[in-house]
Amino acid sequence: MRINQRKKEILKSIIDSFIDKAEPVSSSYIAENIKTNLSSATIRKEMSELEEMGFLSHPHTSAGRIPTDQGYRYYVDNFVLEEQLLKTGSGGQKLPMNIPVDKNMDLEKILILATELLFKFTNYLSMIVAPEINRNRFRHVEIINFGSDNRYMFILITDSGRVMKASFEIEGEYNDLDLQRIRNILNTELRNRYIHEINENLKIKILENESSLLFMIKKILKIIKSFEDNTNYYNRIFIRGALSILKDPEFIDFNKVKNIIGLLENDYLLMEILENYSRDEEINVRIGSEIHGQDTCDLSLVSAKYCYDGNSIGSIGIIGPKRMDYFKVINTLSIFRTNLTDVLNPKS
Repeated sequence: MRINQRKKEILKSIIDSFIDKAEPVSSSYIAENIKTNLSSATIRKEMSELEEMGFLSHPHTSAGRIPTDQGYRYYVDNFVLEEQLLKTGSGGQKLPMNIPVDKNMDLEKILILATELLFKFTNYLSMIVAPEINRNRFRHVEIINFGSDNRYMFILITDSGRVMKASFEIEGEYNDLDLQRIRNILNTELRNRYIHEINENLKIKILENESSLLFMIKKILKIIKSFEDNTNYYNRIFIRGALSILKDPEFIDFNKVKNIIGLLENDYLLMEILENYSRDEEINVRIGSEIHGQDTCDLSLVSAKYCYDGNSIGSIGIIGPKRMDYFKVINTLSIFRTNLTDVLNPKS
């Protein structure tokens, strides 16, 4: 059975109504609210066939219909995203990016403010994942002696403002002048290098009388490499509006709330989900169990990539109920992504 134009119009009207009112939609409502000469009986027949095709379901307590995941998927792919494609390049008005950016503001501060602004525009849970550590550039390093002969603290600061720390032990004696010289060597030789370019085999220029410092320098290069190898551990996700989801009427069920809270408390899982489903050139929509099985059966995710330092390496996304206003959220995210990219990559 094919979904003809009549069925498309009825399906769209049902989903539009359900998104707006969170109530099952009856055939009489459709007859009154769409431009058609069809009777309620004919509309009921079309709705029944849409249900047989898997686009609608029929709660046993109601005479109306509600959309299934398949129905939402058809709605998003054939109505929302198609309209979004038509708008692309039309030069619509941009959302204001009232982030007080200045040359001293690091990337993570900008992302925190941007996440707050995205939540303000959508009223749904908003997330931004910072670029992976291996896409950061080296800015500065500090080495601190713990006061014993061989225990030290290593602190790395990247161009995004991220601070990475590691303690280590090493044989040999290093006085304060040695540590100062090692800091100077590393800060000179590594400045502005991508973290993924740094490893213990990297050639570092030192003076002939400084060969005794090479052992610690190699140790520190190895630690920096370990930051890249454990990128998920060291990555950052910024989240605002986590509890906003629970305000919607479909989440009065305790078990649903319990599953959602469990998801929202797991930053690493949210970061993994967002990075897995973000795309370079397009907005991606995942519905219900497409996100993470039954734990997300009542949610939808809208996500995309933003650019930093000339690469699409950061993820941005919005999580809300399946009944979210997809037109508004997708349009907002599309414009917001462009604005955030412009803020992070100012034209010289």
